[in-house]
Amino acid sequence: MKRFEFSLEALLEKRKREEEAVKLELADKNREVTQAQNELLDFERELKELQELQKRQRENVTDVQPLKWSVSYRNKLKLDMIKKGGDIHKLQTDRADIRKKLVKATQKKRAIELLRENRYQEWLKENKHIEQVFLDDVSQQGFIRKKRSAKKKKPSAA
Repeated sequence: MKRFEFSLEALLEKRKREEEAVKLELADKNREVTQAQNELLDFERELKELQELQKRQRENVTDVQPLKWSVSYRNKLKLDMIKKGGDIHKLQTDRADIRKKLVKATQKKRAIELLRENRYQEWLKENKHIEQVFLDDVSQQGFIRKKRSAKKKKPSAA
């Protein structure tokens, strides 16, 4: 009995590699999103700390210049937060696009896998049929031999 060979095995392997590449791309994008979200949280924490510090310093204000600097720095932090929020939104949009790409790559791979499974089932069915024909032939030949040997024994015994 010959081994099962799938003529599109190379294509299946290519599709698997493409799917893995997209998975790696998605993982990188997820890492970027997480990193950007952490940076945003750092900005928020820094802004909160600055506001707490300003509240304490306003009680003992003697010079206005440090207050101007702190207000300027607070505005810079808010602008950085807005910019980082936009970056996060763009990264999330890119991540959604990559997820769609992953779904398509998985569908393409799965289509070839289904084709392979169907051909394997056909191969099994065909080989079972060939094996059954062979067994039937062997059984038939055995039956004929037994019948002939039984005929040969009867006349000599009489």
